[in-house]
Amino acid sequence: KICKLAFKIIYSTMILLPAWHATCKETGKKVKQILCDVLTCWNSTFNMINFILEYQEPVDAITDKQWLGLVVYALDEHEWVMLGQLHNVLKILKDATLFFSCGTPNLVMVIPAMDYIDEVFMTGMLDEGQFDPSIHAAVGLAKKTLNKYYSLTDMSKLYHIAMGKSTVFNAMVLMNYFSTSSLPQAGIF
Repeated sequence: KICKLAFKIIYSTMILLPAWHATCKETGKKVKQILCDVLTCWNSTFNMINFILEYQEPVDAITDKQWLGLVVYALDEHEWVMLGQLHNVLKILKDATLFFSCGTPNLVMVIPAMDYIDEVFMTGMLDEGQFDPSIHAAVGLAKKTLNKYYSLTDMSKLYHIAMGKSTVFNAMVLMNYFSTSSLPQAGIF
C-alpha cells in the first residue's frame, strides 16, 4: 500500500503532491518529498518505511481525505504495527550495510557482525510473539539465505586466514573471539 501511495503522490504533481505539501504543513511536519521504493536498491525499502513511520500523521491525514481517492491506501492499526516490525528487521540490515561500506572493513570485522545479525534473526525466530506471522516468516527466509552464504565462508581461503586456520592470524584475537559466549551487549553497530 505505501509503495503505491508514494508513487501516486510523487507523480500526481497537480493534485496529490500539492495536497501532500499542505497536509504536511497542517500536521506541523516539515514539507519533504515522500520517498519511493526502488526495486533494484533494497535499502530504499527501509528508507521509505522509515520516512512513512516518521510522517505517520500526514500519511493518515492524506489517506483520510475522501476527495483525493487515497482511502484504499490507508493503513489500519495492525498494518502500522507490521510496518514498525519490518522497520526494526530492515534497520539491522541497513546498519550492517553502512558498517560494511565504511572505511576499510576487513574480514575479521565482518564475521562478528554477521554473527550478530544471525543472533538477532535467531532471537526473532525463536520468539514467535515478537513478530507478526508474515514478518516472522520473512525473518526465517532471511536467516535461511544468510546461512546459505555464511556456509560458503568455510570454502574461502580468506576466511581460513582470518579465523586463524592459518598461522598468520593473531592467536590472541582468535581465542578472544571464540571464548566469548555471546556478542557484546552494545552490539556491533
